[in-house]
Formats: sequence, C-alpha cells, structure tokens
Amino acid sequence: MEFTVPDTLVLKIVEYDENTNKDDTTLYVLYDQSTRCYVIRGKRREVPNLDSCVYSFECKSVNDLADFIQFVIDRHNYVSYILYNYDNLPATSDEVTFDFLSSNDELSYEIAGYDREELKRHDLVRNLRMLKNIFNYNN
Repeated sequence: MEFTVPDTLVLKIVEYDENTNKDDTTLYVLYDQSTRCYVIRGKRREVPNLDSCVYSFECKSVNDLADFIQFVIDRHNYVSYILYNYDNLPATSDEVTFDFLSSNDELSYEIAGYDREELKRHDLVRNLRMLKNIFNYNN
C-alpha cells in the first residue's frame, strides 16, 4: 500500500538575477515531521551546454536553514515566495525530489505568492517556521 502525506506546506523560493531578471536558483523547502528536519530540494539555472544538477539540504535548525538559503541566494537579487499545499507528497521526504515538486507546483496547490521581495532574514525565518508548525495527520 502506497502512503502519501495528506497535505503539507511547501515553500518555493525563486531567486531572480538583478542584472538579467531571469530566474537563477529555485528552492523547495518543506518540513518532514517524521524526521523533524527541514528539507531543501534545489537547482541552479541551466546554462548553455551544461545541465545544472539538483541538490538537497537537510537540517533541524531553522537558523541553519536560513544560513544555507542566504548563502545560495545573492543578497542583491530579488526573490519570489510561493506557498503550496501539496496533497500528494510521498510518505518520506527521501522520496520527494526536485523534479516531483517542480512538475506538481500547480496553481491549484498555491496558497499565496509574493514577487520581487528582498531576502530579509527576519521574514525568511518567520516563513520557514510556518512550515514546521502547520501539518495535518489524516491517517
């Protein structure tokens, strides 16, 4: 029997290069209640003749998570925040891939979206804490 998590918030952060206004980095952030860890699935933009590889990051601390995000996103660039409510995630975060998230980030799952925001630590940490504190168990 395949188990899916009933609904889980996923925060998508898209960084836009200040010079080109093209997307530079995409991060999906979620909180895995079973391991009590924050999880990132991320990918840098594609460049000619080079496929960007996806990467993952896991940690227990919201501050460590914010440190990582502030390291991979240029402080001069703007970001978009999109909050999704996925109802079809696999049971464990190990099974949640960047490709799965990007192919399922549909408008029907979107709760809110904010464009051209500055990446301010206070706002970032507040948004990340929200992921940890909102989760529904239906099984």
